Amino acid sequence: MEIGLLLTIGKYLFVALLYVFIAVVFRTLILHIATAQRPVAQHGGQPAQRPVIERDSGQSPPEPSQPKLEAKEAAAEPPQVARLLVVETSAANLSAGTSFPLSKSISIGRKSHNDLSLDDRYVSATHTLIVQQDNSFILRDYHSTNGTVYNGVRIQDDVALSDGDEITIGTTTFRYQH
Repeated sequence: MEIGLLLTIGKYLFVALLYVFIAVVFRTLILHIATAQRPVAQHGGQPAQRPVIERDSGQSPPEPSQPKLEAKEAAAEPPQVARLLVVETSAANLSAGTSFPLSKSISIGRKSHNDLSLDDRYVSATHTLIVQQDNSFILRDYHSTNGTVYNGVRIQDDVALSDGDEITIGTTTFRYQH
């Protein structure tokens, strides 16, 4: 085969791959924009009531003001206390049925500086914040790579938690109980 013919074929292959790359980037961008504009639904398919919460202007996570959360068996906590119940997980340091009481705002992530540390490679260093506001808790994704999923939908904005809501962080699914 001639070298000129090989170069011409290579040039057309390169251009074709470039067009495929641009198409994939464009499609991903469109899907991301469409997902960001879709309202997060709570129970019954109604749009979520999103409270207005001021975000910290800094990029560093809040320092924990109390000691790390202690895991307790689900039956040991009184039902009126807000808590996260582990529904399923593949994190090495958790098991299904473990319950974490929520009496304050907490950070959840892979690193040990978090109030709740998950040994899971799909969890960001500081992944999610659960912020206490009056008598309710607000779920906030903290710029995580893989996102925080609330009742099957990846969240973009803060979401007020209701009893029975499911939160997926990495490979761990929690059920919020209040």
